[in-house]
This record gives sequence, C-alpha cells and structure tokens, in this order.
Amino acid sequence: MYRRTHSGKSPDQTDRSLSSNRGSRGKNRAHSAPVKQNRSRKASAEHLSRGTSHGKNTTSSKDNSSRPAAASRPRPKTVSIAKHRRRRLKWHRLFLLLCLAVGMGYGAYWLALFGVPKLALQVRDDARLISSDSTTLPYSKGAYTALSNEIAAYLRAQPATYSVAGVDLKTGAEFSYHAQTEFSAAQTESLPIAMTLYSDIAAGLVKPDAIVRLTAGDEEAGPGYIGGMPVGTAFTVTQLARAAIDQGDVVAQNMLIRYLGRDQIDSFITGMGSGSSLALPYLVSPQDLSMSLSYLYTMDLAHSKAVAPLMQDLMDAPHEGRISKGFPVNTRIAHIDGDWPKEFHDAAIIWSVGNPVTLAICSDGASVTQASAVEAHVAALVAAFEQSGYVPSK
Repeated sequence: MYRRTHSGKSPDQTDRSLSSNRGSRGKNRAHSAPVKQNRSRKASAEHLSRGTSHGKNTTSSKDNSSRPAAASRPRPKTVSIAKHRRRRLKWHRLFLLLCLAVGMGYGAYWLALFGVPKLALQVRDDARLISSDSTTLPYSKGAYTALSNEIAAYLRAQPATYSVAGVDLKTGAEFSYHAQTEFSAAQTESLPIAMTLYSDIAAGLVKPDAIVRLTAGDEEAGPGYIGGMPVGTAFTVTQLARAAIDQGDVVAQNMLIRYLGRDQIDSFITGMGSGSSLALPYLVSPQDLSMSLSYLYTMDLAHSKAVAPLMQDLMDAPHEGRISKGFPVNTRIAHIDGDWPKEFHDAAIIWSVGNPVTLAICSDGASVTQASAVEAHVAALVAAFEQSGYVPSK
C-alpha cells in the first residue's frame, strides 16, 4: 500500500511532478541565460562608452562587470596618521637642534669670556708648581725660609740675644729666628689690652665714650701722665687706650684691666692662640707679638670702622730709628714697642711695596743704640725681600 501525502498524491506521482518542475526550471534557465548575457554585454558597452567620453581609463569588461562603477567626482586627499607623526617628529628634531645650537653658542661665548683666561692662569700656576722643585716661588714658604736663614746668619754674629718672628699677611708664610724665646713684656702688654677693648667695642659690648675714673689702686710708678692726675679724674676708655699705646702709660693699663676684667683679657689672649697672659711675670715672645698683630690685621679688615682709632694710635706711636728705619720713607707702619732694662722690643704691621707683613724683634743684653741698629738692619732685610719676594742676590 502506498502512503498518501498531504496533497493527496502518491509518492510516484510526487516524484514525477518534481522531475517535471526541475525540467521546466532548467528550460527556463537555459532560455534566460542568453538574455542575461546580452544585458551584461550591453551594460559593459555603455560603461565603456561613458568612460571614454569623460577621458578616463577603462578596464576590461570582465573587471567592470565584477565591481561597481567609480564615483563621478574625485576623492579628497587625506594624510595618514603615520605620515603626520613623521612630520611632527621632524619638527621636534629641528627644534631640539636649534636649542642645542643656541646652548653651544652661549657656552662658547662664556668659555671665551671667562673660561679661557681662567684656564690660562691655571695652566701658568700649574707650570710654576711643576717647576717649583728647582725654582722657589716669590713670597712662598720656601722664599721666606731663605729670608729666615739670612736673618739668622746676621743675628748669630751679634753680641746680644735676639729673636725675630714675622708672617706674610697675604700668603700666611712665616719667617723667624728663635721666635719662642720669652722676654719681659714691658709696654707691649698694652697691645692685647687695647685689642680686647676694641673687640668689645666692635661687638657693641662697650661704648667708645665709656667713662673710667682714676682710683688710688690704679697708681703705679712708670711712664705716662695719668698717674699724676688727681684721684677721681674721669677718662674715656679710648683715651686710656691711646695713652697706653702711644706712651706706655702703666696707670692707663691698670685702669683698663680693672674696667675690662683680667680674666676677660686673658680669655681674649688665649682665643688668639697666644701663649702669653697678664699673669706675673708678664712675659712675651716675638711669636706672641706677631700673632697678636696678625689677629689685629684681621680685626681691622672685619671691623675697620670700629678698630680704626686703635690702628691710628699704633701708627701715631713714636718709632723713629727702629723698625721703621729699615723701610722706605712714607711706608705705612703700625707698631708698638716696649723697653725694659737691657731689653728692647719692637713689633709692627708693615704695608710694604709687596705683601703686608708683621715683624717682631726682641733683644736682651744690648744697649738701646745696639738694639735699634739691629732692629733697623733686620727690617731692611725684610724690606729688600718684599721688593720682589726673593732674597736679593749678593
């Protein structure tokens, strides 16, 4: 038995109908194929003629049939992202090169203006240092050692005892002969006392017009005029310092010691690095005096207005025929001296033609005439040295 389909036909009838449909569709397809081909050829011909009429290049009919016709208007030109980045990188590089060129130009200008002269000076100094093994530099430690030897050779031939100390205030080089030998301080004791006073004035601890009155305990036999004044006479501290420096007034020294305090003065002396003090028996060495004057030189540089009166007192102090005699006339000299029986001392800051120096000379066992002559000769040796920074050849 055959099973009926939903259409009511048997399977054989259904198969026959399907085959007949397929055959009819095949016939229709075969019949329509030439029509479609003719239409395609006609469209290609029309497209080809349209392209030729507009002056554009055309492709084969096969290619034209496989892709749509191009738009009639041209596409706008666009810049790709990669090309934009390359262009921006190019400008960045140009900017960096410009900055580098400006920086190198400025560096070359600075080098030509400052660097080259400084380099030339450094090369010159290095060349001098390289050759210093065979040649002593002017105003150097080696040069001052030669000066010390010359001073020592002269002083060894003298009958009395002499000691010398000095320092170049610009280079710090020292020269000396038995510089640590101690002598009676005498009037040179006024120097650290006056320096302590003016240090307090510069610090604002003491006023220059501060008053000190003479008491009976201040009186002492010795040089100066203040001891002859009535008890209770008032003096300013700067007047007392001037009397102590210029005249070696021992009463003025005592009044300043009482006003400032012995411990404070000793503390100031110790702070300078000096080994002297106000304790009995009041000893001092040329090295102590040279050190005190070096410290005073720095005080004057740091507090020139406050220290100016003290420097003027030292320059006004009488010093003819001693250290000043060995230097040219009109040489600026600030000095202090001290005389004791058979002991004579002179110490000074000298602004010579070369570098400023300190010079301290102490003696024992000589007369005032002999000591003055030796002091003048040693000063002349130092003055000759300061002319060039070398010991003059004989």
